[in-house]
Amino acid sequence: MTDTDRGPGLPLPPPVLLLIALVLAIILDWTPLRFLAPPVSFNPQVVIGALLVVGSVLLVAGAVRTFRREGTNVVPTRPALKIVTTGPYRFTRNPMYLSMVLFMLGISLLFSLEWGVILTPILWIGYDRLIVAREEAYLSAKFGTDYQGLLQQTRRWL
Repeated sequence: MTDTDRGPGLPLPPPVLLLIALVLAIILDWTPLRFLAPPVSFNPQVVIGALLVVGSVLLVAGAVRTFRREGTNVVPTRPALKIVTTGPYRFTRNPMYLSMVLFMLGISLLFSLEWGVILTPILWIGYDRLIVAREEAYLSAKFGTDYQGLLQQTRRWL
């Protein structure tokens, strides 16, 4: 079995990063380091947060549906079976991870988790460095010039 048959060798399942960031935001929000944000009520912040949450769920659902339709593994720790360039993958190479970042920001705005807003860019960097960089190296090794063409054609994030 070659390295490309084993998967990208991620340090942890990607949703775990989101869970860690959310739990940390909630814990920090309960500490004396808490900022003085307005309580949760119907305001523009809550509307934007709700829209981000709904949008992130729709984005990840579209990405998962596209992977299943194309016949490749949805779970990123398993080997990739093919390069997907349809559905949301026409616009971003990482719609699932992008949806997790947007979900973090949306939940943070929805529930006035100031630390969640602060941790969102850190989560994004975590996905970019810990997950996406490894996946790109793995996919380049497995699919060669086909994947290199995708790197030139489609943005990593937005």
